[in-house]
Amino acid sequence: MKKVQTVEPKKIKKIWIAMSTPFQANFFAPLIKELENEFEFVITARQHDGIFAILNAKRISYIAVGKHGGRELGSKLEAYAQTIQEMLPIVQREKPDLLLTERWPEAVRVAFGLNIPAWAIFYDEREMHVNQMVFPLASKVFAPRFYTLEELYKHGVADPEKVVWFNGFHTCYLKDEKIEAGNPFDKMGIKAPIVFVRPEPEFASFFPNHKPILEKSVEIMASNGRANVVVLPRSEVQKTRYAQMRDVTVLQSSMFDSPVAHADVTVGAAETMLMEAFVLGKPSVSAIYWQESRPVTELHRYIAHSTDPAQIASYTEELLNDPARKNFTDKASLLVKSMDNPVRLMIDEIRRMNEDEKERVNLGRRSRLEILLDIIQAASLRPLRPTQIMRNANISYNELKKIVNNLEAAGLLSCEETFNGKMYQTTEEGLKILEDYRGLRQRLFAEPL
Repeated sequence: MKKVQTVEPKKIKKIWIAMSTPFQANFFAPLIKELENEFEFVITARQHDGIFAILNAKRISYIAVGKHGGRELGSKLEAYAQTIQEMLPIVQREKPDLLLTERWPEAVRVAFGLNIPAWAIFYDEREMHVNQMVFPLASKVFAPRFYTLEELYKHGVADPEKVVWFNGFHTCYLKDEKIEAGNPFDKMGIKAPIVFVRPEPEFASFFPNHKPILEKSVEIMASNGRANVVVLPRSEVQKTRYAQMRDVTVLQSSMFDSPVAHADVTVGAAETMLMEAFVLGKPSVSAIYWQESRPVTELHRYIAHSTDPAQIASYTEELLNDPARKNFTDKASLLVKSMDNPVRLMIDEIRRMNEDEKERVNLGRRSRLEILLDIIQAASLRPLRPTQIMRNANISYNELKKIVNNLEAAGLLSCEETFNGKMYQTTEEGLKILEDYRGLRQRLFAEPL
């Protein structure tokens, strides 16, 4: 596969952020907030799934561009062409130096045509057709360590130097976010305990035929009366389905914060929102019934998952009990501590672009401490073989062999003999070391107010 060469600007003054899903509105909001006094911004957003309501709630100014094409291929192609026609004159007028997006093909295509570097996020291998339109043209790709370079290559990432790896889920942007004071559910007159429900993404290309698994689960939970059940639908069809149910509250609009932050248990078939709940330490139950992405497979190692409505309701009832809820929160919090905030990595990369070359070279050299921490971090989410740690920590086998033995002896890595050879994983003590280092680094290198 031929590499696409895009020249990164020497200095960044104006950043274009293209948002096509509600997740992106929430994801990029903290980046905009932190950098708004350092850079100019132009925000383009596509009307889809309540994204405008989220941007309005966060007081983010945007230009409405394009629409979702629905499930039919013909409609998708028409929407694609129309969006590019609307987007092109805006970008030509604004002249941004850098594009940030999740993986909106039209935005990346326009940026490439105008020689604007595009940074994108990889976290779903199921939508290969979208990925292959985006990642060959992206100049930087932020990707979780769940994936390998070989997998990224299949989706268009031809140059390993373009990849910025992060540990954990893309929803870890919530790690450093402050939750608004006051519970918005209280203002609506909805009292705790609250079970928050987010339905399936019925417009997604990977989504099969609809099954009423979640609806039946909601009916059981509502009839049990243990909690107030609140649903945030994605479409008018979903709104109609849930509005007909007894003892179920249907939200009409999005909130400033992620709703899972204020619920007692999150239930549903919305992949991103389930990951948001986990990152926030909120108990959650998955009702996903289609092909899982790699991040979802990882998530299901930590949260309850079923496609049986009675079982889903049972899991939810159990998590409404204080001991079970506290146990979940404690375990999730410990795991999340070892994960990276991808927004923080993006911010650091943007600021690094504006550093002098001499500063960049000096900061690019890893100390031995940083090498050790990279190895501890690489194995923090799941057991890894030495070759996987080598790739993730960017270290040779000879160096790795000595270091892992020392880290194991220090109680920071554990080793297990399997049929596939040795597998290493970060211990609880190793996770604490990572968190202590991050806290120290954040305090030492924090930007002045």
